[in-house]
Formats: sequence, C-alpha cells, structure tokens
Amino acid sequence: MRLEWLEDILAVLDTGSLIRAADRRCLTQSAFSRRIKSIEAYIDVELFDRSRKPVQLKKSVRDQQANMQRLAAGLRELVNELKRQDRETQNHIVLVSQHAITTSIAADLIGRLTETKDISVRLRSENRDECYALLMTKQADITVVYQSATTPLLIDEHFLEQYYLGEEPLIPVFATAKLPKLMEEYEKGELAIINYPADVFLGQVVAQEVFPHLPAGIFIRKKAETALTLAALQFALGGVGLAWIPHSLASKDLASGDLTDLSDFLPSTLLSTTAIRMMGPKSAVEEDFWQTMTLIYSGI
Repeated sequence: MRLEWLEDILAVLDTGSLIRAADRRCLTQSAFSRRIKSIEAYIDVELFDRSRKPVQLKKSVRDQQANMQRLAAGLRELVNELKRQDRETQNHIVLVSQHAITTSIAADLIGRLTETKDISVRLRSENRDECYALLMTKQADITVVYQSATTPLLIDEHFLEQYYLGEEPLIPVFATAKLPKLMEEYEKGELAIINYPADVFLGQVVAQEVFPHLPAGIFIRKKAETALTLAALQFALGGVGLAWIPHSLASKDLASGDLTDLSDFLPSTLLSTTAIRMMGPKSAVEEDFWQTMTLIYSGI
C-alpha cells in the first residue's frame, strides 16, 4: 500500500466527504475518484458503500482508521529518515525559509555559505507555520524565519537551537511616479494600501505594529490583498497601493528610484531574522553549514 493511498483514505475519514478530501489532497474530484478506484483495484476490496448517497466509506474501513494513521505516520517517518540519511551521504542539506526571506536575503545567505564549502543546498519556501512543521518532521535541516515584537518565536530550548542573523525594517513603499496622487488622497484623509491576510505572518505584524500607529482619522482603503510579498511589491510598483515590504526585498527598486520609502511620515517596524535547527546529533555537513553561518553573521 502506497503512503499517498493511505493519506487519501485518511483524508476522506477526516473530512467526511470525497469533495473535501479531494480539496485537501490538491486534486480535482475526478482525479481523486480515479485514485480511489486504483486503490480498490490494487487491494481487491471495495472501500465505499456506493449504494448510499452520498457515497460513504464502509464501516470496516472506518474501523481501521487508527491502524491506518499509525501506518501512515510510520511510513512518513521512514521516508523522512531515508531522505535525511541520503542528505548526509551526499553533502546535501535542506533549508526552508519564509516566502519573504526566500525572495530577499536567501540567495545572499546561501551564496556566502557555499562560496568556500562543498555543500549542496535545497531551498524550500513556505509560510512560517509550515517552516516549523517541516523542521519538526525532519523534512528540513534548518529553517530561517522572521519574528517581530508582537510575533516572537516560541522556542523550546530543550528541542530547538536558534541563531540570530540580523534585523531589517518593514517599510511603507509606493511607486515614485504615482506618488503625487497618493499624497493628494492622503491629505484628504485616505490611504490606499495593499493588505496582507490576517492569517499570515506579515498580516499579523502590519495589523499589530503598523496600523495602530497611523495618523488618527486616516481611512485605510484596501485596494488588494495578497499573502506574497513579491506580489505586494509589484502592486506598489504599479501604483495600485502602498505596501509594507522588507527593506532587503525593496532595496533594488528604492535604489533605482522606482519606489519611494515613506517611513519618514508613515509607521514602519523591525523584523528579526533567525535560523533554527533541532537539538541532537547532526550530520557533518549540517554542522559545517551552521558553524560557517554563525561565523559569517557574528557581529551583525
């Protein structure tokens, strides 16, 4: 039985619906149905009672939920451990970072760390919660994430080790060519912005550390919303609305004059960048990577 097949069945058990299970597994309903039929054909057992509407898993399958969960967890652990051992033998590590870090400082970080080392780095980009999950399930060796005054990292020092890499401002930026219109609307008490969703890291930071410090009486007009800082940057460059962007990501457009930093009269805040890894035995390549990183960034 394939791991993905177990996860398909568990998705149906968890969601109670083929449609919702297909969404969870990022498949169309027809593709998911074909997968289910493949499972049934392989094990020569009908998993669903198709005489009922809507179609439901048979009781015999539901009774095996705990066993399937244990088996799936064991297979995931086996796969992750095999991947970890493979990384050790091939001088290879997996680094996962938040999207904003991936598109701003990750290239410089990896470039500096691999310049004199024979290390191959696979970079993954996720939201902060997923970065933690990949680290804790051993699918990543090191994660690099942001924290701020209101969104600190909750580090259990018995399980995780962290290293502070530096900090940078989260600044309000807007297209220089269209700045007069923005300022005209601002003088009238309105500010057009690009918003981050409330359930993403930068959305929480902006809501808690930026909006409360805007001038009293300013009406915030949310022209667009995106969880991606690169998209927010493009909206700002296009003059759609003002966006709060990590300085490192906006630096090129600020230097060219395409963007203007408005933090002289609009609030900004600081983001701290931290590298995290799990405690315990390390591969030689991971330890070399970590020690080189701490030497490079010491004193920043």
